[in-house]
Amino acid sequence: MKFFNKKTVTVAVLAALTMPGLALAEAQLFGKAHLSFGSLSEDDGVADTSSTAVKSHASRVGVKGEVDTDSDTSVIYRFVWEIDMADESKSSSDHIKSREQYIGLKGDWGQLRIGRDDSPYKVAGKKNVEHLSDTYADYNNIIDKGQDTRNSDSLGYSVKAGPGKFAIQYAAGDDAPSAENAGQSYSLAYDMKMGAIGFAVAHQTIEKSATNDETGTKLVLGYKLGSTKLGLIGETVEDDGTLDDTNMLFSVKHNIDKKNAVKFVYGTKDQGLADDATMTALAYDHKMGKKVSVYALWSNGADGGLNDASKLGGDSSAIALGVIAKF
Repeated sequence: MKFFNKKTVTVAVLAALTMPGLALAEAQLFGKAHLSFGSLSEDDGVADTSSTAVKSHASRVGVKGEVDTDSDTSVIYRFVWEIDMADESKSSSDHIKSREQYIGLKGDWGQLRIGRDDSPYKVAGKKNVEHLSDTYADYNNIIDKGQDTRNSDSLGYSVKAGPGKFAIQYAAGDDAPSAENAGQSYSLAYDMKMGAIGFAVAHQTIEKSATNDETGTKLVLGYKLGSTKLGLIGETVEDDGTLDDTNMLFSVKHNIDKKNAVKFVYGTKDQGLADDATMTALAYDHKMGKKVSVYALWSNGADGGLNDASKLGGDSSAIALGVIAKF
């Protein structure tokens, strides 16, 4: 008889880590529920179709903490699982997915992390431009999703440097000796903020095969003007085996007051094809409290502009009402 499965083990681990009185009393349970109800349309050149959908947008639960030692260095850890709250089947293979899961050391000298972690390239400058994360208008529709990686088998180091932070990471790829670390990657970034200006530069190389390396380079600028945040990102991705990308994305977030904001995004992806993929999105966001918000979103993609993150090909659009609750 089978008594245990992945879901049972996950729940048991979370419960054990958060029970009062245990040795891991420093552990903090956290998470986010993000669901939307939307109307989707798609014209792939063959058929024009539409549907309604309830979607879970990277809803997650996790445990994090920091443990003091007898030195000036502490131990940090973070384990996060993504949960599909709109899953239609109890036996779905992707109902629960692993996200960042690492352990590390922290001190005045910086942080060292080992495990599965976001690459420095992925996180560099995102706060300046990414205001519609995990929605149908996620910026990975335009900014290369293949470079925006969360890497297993990774070892990373970050440290404060001047007005910002420098980070570097190596991911080993396939561990088998015969594979010779196929899929390994190298990533580095510098992310800073000075007053109203934010700036980030990042570079990453991913070994796609023995004869094909894909490199990404991006520059991110952010500027806060009163209640308005402006963001601009430019990215080039060079691939020895397929089409190269030149990607641009512009975003605006304007806070009407402490509870209400409007957001606008426009992006283009140039792969040297006849028509560039484009994404346009407009959203209204209302905070119901510190940890709860609701939003209305319209997003439109031309020539695959919503394909990479939202899986809507061709000329497509999404109109959605969503709720986000954090704990």
